[in-house]
Amino acid sequence: MNRLVLARKAFRDSRVTAIGGGILSFALALMYVLLFPSIRESFEEMDLPEYMESFAGAAGSYSTPAGYLATEFFSAVPITLIIFAIVAGTAATAGEESAGTIDLLLAQPIRRWRIIVEKALGITAAVSVALLAGLPGIFLGQRFVDFDIGPLRLVAAMLATLPLLFLFASLAMLLGAALPTRAMAVAVATAGAVLAYVVHTLGMLVDELSEVRKLTPFYWSDASKALIGDFEVWRSLVLLAVAAGLVALAAVAFERRDIAGGREGGWWKQFRRRRKGREHAPVEAAG
Repeated sequence: MNRLVLARKAFRDSRVTAIGGGILSFALALMYVLLFPSIRESFEEMDLPEYMESFAGAAGSYSTPAGYLATEFFSAVPITLIIFAIVAGTAATAGEESAGTIDLLLAQPIRRWRIIVEKALGITAAVSVALLAGLPGIFLGQRFVDFDIGPLRLVAAMLATLPLLFLFASLAMLLGAALPTRAMAVAVATAGAVLAYVVHTLGMLVDELSEVRKLTPFYWSDASKALIGDFEVWRSLVLLAVAAGLVALAAVAFERRDIAGGREGGWWKQFRRRRKGREHAPVEAAG
């Protein structure tokens, strides 16, 4: 089999993530930049509650371009693209099973772990396209309004955010390879993402949760620091290491998975067979 053919296939299969997510990212970036002057004027005329400043993170103030982007774009867009990444990640193996194409894939002369690795590359490429499409939207908006923030800082903020998407895509691949159905994998991964986001957000407002939020991947993906020229590369490396570990676990889970003809995982199917056997077992006559 040609090199990276499965990566290209995964990218094609994730075209909704790349195209749909890219359009969304571009449109929201352009909208946020164009709205900034009027929003800044409105907020400068009123006293903002302290919690509004918390959302800007290290960028400091919501009324600055860096604080505004950190609060709006780098809050709404990543959490939306995480959903795209989860759907694409679970499609890598569980999606093939549910579509009935997994047998055709496994018939190719390629090891299972390589299927996972190549599909991970294709999916990460798709989510990268989706997020980075926001850059042209910001640059275009800067041509029409005063939005003074340098391109290098914008690129750094994007690079600080990408590992977050990679991590959740990798988690979805692991769950898709380990759980019996794709629907279950999507549900668990989405619930985990929402819980982590809620804990992270509350941690910025509630002192008792300030330390707990450091356990969430959102804390380690801090675009606000990059937007003020303080890009902490080590944070991104931590997230990338976790994502790589999840891909490795997904490869192990897929190696051991009993493919069940595109319907349900092997262990789950055996469980159902045993339960069904007990239900239909003949009842011995009393006495």
